[in-house]
This record gives sequence, structure tokens and C-alpha cells, in this order.
Amino acid sequence: MNTFEEYADKFRITCDPETLDCCMTDAAFSIFEGSGLLLTQGGNSFSHQSEGAIRLILTDLQLFHDTHLKPLSSPVLFSFRKDILDTGEDPFLELWQDRLKSDPIVQIKTSGKSSFQPFSPDDPLFTFAFTSLSGLIGAVNNFIGKVMGEVILEESGSHPFPRLLKLVYNTLSADQKTVVQALEGIHHSGIVMPLLLVLGEINAAEYAKGLISLKIQPKEFFSEILAGVAGVQAYSGFTLQKPGREKQSSDLIPLGEGDAIEFKSTLRWDIRAGKTNQVIERACLKTISAFLNSQGGCLLIGVRDNGSIEGIESDRFANEDKFLLHLWTLIRSCLGRDFSPYIRTRLEKADEKTICLVECQPSTRPVFLRQPGYEEEMYIRIGPSSNALDISEALKYIKDHFPER
Repeated sequence: MNTFEEYADKFRITCDPETLDCCMTDAAFSIFEGSGLLLTQGGNSFSHQSEGAIRLILTDLQLFHDTHLKPLSSPVLFSFRKDILDTGEDPFLELWQDRLKSDPIVQIKTSGKSSFQPFSPDDPLFTFAFTSLSGLIGAVNNFIGKVMGEVILEESGSHPFPRLLKLVYNTLSADQKTVVQALEGIHHSGIVMPLLLVLGEINAAEYAKGLISLKIQPKEFFSEILAGVAGVQAYSGFTLQKPGREKQSSDLIPLGEGDAIEFKSTLRWDIRAGKTNQVIERACLKTISAFLNSQGGCLLIGVRDNGSIEGIESDRFANEDKFLLHLWTLIRSCLGRDFSPYIRTRLEKADEKTICLVECQPSTRPVFLRQPGYEEEMYIRIGPSSNALDISEALKYIKDHFPER
């Protein structure tokens, strides 16, 4: 097993920078030293279909040749990928459980506490750390809500967050995995923060401030961390910027319920009866299916009809992640897995309670609600309500709104 930090520590490549050049070979661009291919430590060529990637490696070799190469420089990252990951070996997976257990964000999400000692209130960095960590945990929650619709995760007694992380990691490209392993190995940052950085859920500054806030790295290393992240960003080719502002519950609640907005106090808990109720679940599923069949819309779970906040805490799940997992299990089993790409979920805080925002895009195919114990039905949005169509109405609606492609 050759971890990234071990590989980077032993990495040596001796070349004459004046003889290096980039040339096209077959369907790829390659780096040559004189008349021969320049090879990694493992004997693999520096070849890639992207001319930009090869030129980045070439200029790094010309500027920082021999032993002056930094661990997070593009030649080291590329060589690790070619020599280790491309051979089918992934040392990260062999160490996964140990790295997972030591990740402070995983500890916070799964147990509500962490082994790291936070800054004391009288420390000058206390406010900075509190603000940085609040933003970081918010990004983690946003990430969870987003990917719940992109991966298949079965409900079980264990906390879903660690399983979710592994599923997402396994979907990464070799270059993305290289960056995650490199940042974890060099900065000792754990799994979560490098993953969020690679996926564009946090930016370089948020990543660096997270390391300082969690006392993983001292504040004196802030500029050095940023420089390292800049290197991996250039290598990966990602623009690690947050997407534009999404719809917020604080914007939607004052608008009240309508053809594209609906409130539900809970997902499964019958407040009057004091127990879970499948009818309550069905009410949420009706709304989602109606939005999909119409012009889209937003369902806010944890908001009463009058716009006051109930909070998903009333649903009595063990944690927020299990709430999301149950919601996505209902969506996939009762509406169909094919419609997951049209749905996004996100948790937001309001009045010290939690709201789940379910944003639905209009589907290109008709959606039917198939819930055990009920007949199959098709719902559409008519004003502020979700209405079931009878067979003749459904056939006409499908013909008019879902033309054959």
C-alpha cells in the first residue's frame, strides 16, 4: 500500500528543464525529454488527452524541477494517479475506516461531538472559528441534501452520512480521487473537506479556514494552504466556486402557498394523533408528484399552513440525515428512481428549527404515485392544491403535456 503522503515523500524526478517539450502522440499530448518520453517513477508516460493539463505539468517541471517540486504540484499529483490509482490500487479505501473515524466533521455529524478541542471564548480566534465552522457545517448539510437524490442509499440502523461519503467518493474520477487523497494526506484534513472542495461545495478559503477552525493546522499556515489548494485546483481543472444563490425558505414562506409553493408541518408524524401516519407521508408525495407533472415548485416540510415554523424535529428521526434518507426512500419507492434528477432537497434553519426544502423541476415524462396500500394515481397542480386525475383526464393531460419525443 502506497499512500499519497508516502509517495510524495519519496517522489524524485530528475530532468533537464531545457530539453522538455510537449508533443502530440497518437490521441494524447505527452511530455518529452529530448527525443524520448519523460516517465514517472513507475515508468508511465506523462500523457493526457488534455493539452492544458500536460502544459501545466510541463511548466511546473520547468519551474520547479528535481527535488524542488511541492507535494501538491501537478507532476506529483499526476504521477500518483498514473503509478497507483490507474493500476487498480486505491490505498484510501484500505484506510477508509481509520480516516473516517478521525475526521472531526464525521464525528460531529454522526455523534454531535468531536475529539477536537474548540477555541475557548476568550481566545482571539473564537468568533472566527465559530463563524467558519457554522458555514462549513451548512455546506455539509447542503451537500447531503443534494447528493441524496443522486445516489441510492438504503435505510438501515447505522448513520447514513459515512455510507453516503463512500458512495460519493466511489463516483469520483481518478483525478478527483487523487486530489482528495493528496489534501487529506498533506493537510491531515480528513475526508469531508477535500471531498467538498473537489465537488465545488466549498472554496479554497473556506477549506483553509476550516482547517484552522478545527485546529488541524495553525493560522500561520493559511497562505501556504491556499497556495497548495491553488495548485490542485489548477491540476483538476475545476472552478471551485459555489453556484449561484438558490431559492431560500426565508424568501418563499412570506409568499404563502400557491401553485408553486406548498407547506407541510411534518413528513410522517400525525401531530393530532401523536404517532406516525402513512397518510401524512402521502400528502407530501402528492405534492411532489404534482409539481413534477406540472410546472415544478417547492415543498417546505416543517412549515405550518399559516407560515409559522413547526420544524422537522417533530418527525422524531434520530438525526437530520435519517430524515433525508427516509424522504428519499419514499420518493424512489413511490414515484420511481428515474425522477430523482428532477428533485433536490436542502435543510435550512429558521427560528432555531429545521426546514426541509424540496425543490422540484417539471418532469419530461408523466409521474404516477404508487404507494403501498393505495391505488396508483396521477396528480397535477391546480392553484394551491394537488389534484388527482381520473383515467380519461390523465390520458388527455399526458397527450397535451408530454408529447412523444
